[in-house]
Amino acid sequence: MRVALVHHALSRSGGMESYLVDLVKGFAQAGDSVDVWVRQLDRSLAGELGVKARQVARLPLPRLVRNWAFALEIEREQLRERYDLAISLARTAGQHVAVNGGTHPGFLAAMGKPASLKDRIEIRLERRGVLASGHVVAHSAMLARELSAYYAVDPARMQVLYPPIDTRRFERRRAARRSHAREELGLRPGDFAFVFPSMSHERKGLPALLAAFARLQDPRALLLVAGRVSGAQANGVRLRELGYVKDMPALYAAADCTVLPSRYEPFGLAVAESLQCGTPAIASAASGVAELMDEDDGVRLAATDAESIAAALRQVLERRYQPAPDFARRHGLEIAPHVAALRALAGA
Repeated sequence: MRVALVHHALSRSGGMESYLVDLVKGFAQAGDSVDVWVRQLDRSLAGELGVKARQVARLPLPRLVRNWAFALEIEREQLRERYDLAISLARTAGQHVAVNGGTHPGFLAAMGKPASLKDRIEIRLERRGVLASGHVVAHSAMLARELSAYYAVDPARMQVLYPPIDTRRFERRRAARRSHAREELGLRPGDFAFVFPSMSHERKGLPALLAAFARLQDPRALLLVAGRVSGAQANGVRLRELGYVKDMPALYAAADCTVLPSRYEPFGLAVAESLQCGTPAIASAASGVAELMDEDDGVRLAATDAESIAAALRQVLERRYQPAPDFARRHGLEIAPHVAALRALAGA
């Protein structure tokens, strides 16, 4: 089967970018021919994946209209007529399947932001994309409710498919490998390491998390930030800034808990990957991944203010949560069945 995958970027960062890479691998393993259609292209990654990359809308444009120009170019390519299955992870039209990792109106509502001109453009593109596609995939039940509420998507055209985990990368590590990972990070025996993986600190709840750590006053607690933090933000919190982390499985193995108190999180793949590695998590109860968490997996935050987060941190410090093995298998989050479900939408 000939498959087209559409997204703004083929790169090594971001949740939807990781999802795109997983789809490329999954369709290739299923024996399909895969092309990716993107605006931004990491050619070394494309070569590593062995995928044919088509770069469109490459001319430098004002930020306001970049996504609009990309959507127009993709629509002109008529991918639905050229491929057996065309799937878009971006706000485009002209594909068989639109995969949604979030809704823009939902994001604005959660963040308490008014809609700017750029936001209104994005919402228009998003509405057109989901309504012009034969099938709509939502990455959580929470997201399916948003798509119904904001765009009146017909439930008969919509399917909830949680994003998959690369179980060859994310797996439980034995005690010796965990000890080695902690030594590599310079962790002391008494340290209780919380890891915060984020590319979007405001949305992921870092300000409230730092305020919670300031209230915690527990000498064992150390916050490892897989990203960048300004000194002003840290404000005396016991914290280590790690920057871009390539080996996230090793970081989860070293950590005692992953914490992601997001204000808007349609799924939360980092939490799922952490649980697959056997590391418990603190996540917003409103996030998609919380739909899959049970009482042994960690804490589901009813609220994401500093005091609620601080209470959850104390709870995890006092009770050692132990997630059951094979989180991905138990919840159907492996790549092969996810790709099979997408292929089924094309009748394959």
